[in-house]
Amino acid sequence: MQKGERIRLKSASPAAREWRLPREAEGTVLCHYRVFAGRPGASERMDVCFSSKTVIWGAPATEFEPIAENQGGTEPRR
Repeated sequence: MQKGERIRLKSASPAAREWRLPREAEGTVLCHYRVFAGRPGASERMDVCFSSKTVIWGAPATEFEPIAENQGGTEPRR
């Protein structure tokens, strides 16, 4: 996933409850990066904007899926 891409939580994600987001919430990727925690491998993370008042910082990238352009998602925010 890349900056500006529209995403939503995966249907099986428990994060919606933790972050108090409706399951149908759509957001925009602000930043996508890897965090190395002194272990082999990396943790993929993202900062995601859901609204002007709701930004999730450092969310696990595995909790999200892209919204296909032909599925009626709104235009990416710039």
